Amino acid sequence: MRQLFRAAPLWALTVSAVLFTGCAGHQRDNYVRDRAATAAYEQPLAQMWPEVKSIMDARGYSWRELPNQYVLETEWLDSGGGTLGPTSSTRYLIEGLTMADGRVVLRALRTDRVQQAVGVSYATDKGTGSPATGGLADPNGVGRSASGLAPEQKASYRDLDLELEFFRKLNPKGATALEAEASAKYP
Repeated sequence: MRQLFRAAPLWALTVSAVLFTGCAGHQRDNYVRDRAATAAYEQPLAQMWPEVKSIMDARGYSWRELPNQYVLETEWLDSGGGTLGPTSSTRYLIEGLTMADGRVVLRALRTDRVQQAVGVSYATDKGTGSPATGGLADPNGVGRSASGLAPEQKASYRDLDLELEFFRKLNPKGATALEAEASAKYP
């Protein structure tokens, strides 16, 4: 029994160390992502824009651009689902802006859409149909059903993970310095 009480503090210390290490990792990741969200680039937007398109292309998106502006809107890209479950898809609006001081910022707005297929049969829930029609209220409705989509649900938000991907690709030295800063702050 005494060994159990002596082992308990060691066990608690081990669990605490594991949890603390995991928390520090999340804190580092959040710090890097949040700081990258405020990044401004020194290079001209015209030089950066092909890399932005390359990243979106690598993610499988097709897009259209506004003429003479650095605005890219992707098409919806299916991200999963099947005939029985909800289908989801994502699209982006990427905007590059030149600030008054000549530096550039990139913003990524992500919109997720979820749709659920629904089926409706003509069976009654009160049992008013005749037994000859299998409980259907409409004798001509035997074997009939309708299907469609429930109203779609959309959610839009700024995608800081994509903006971090832009930052890592477009400013690798700055990204390395930011990661070192995060590691020093959250060891």
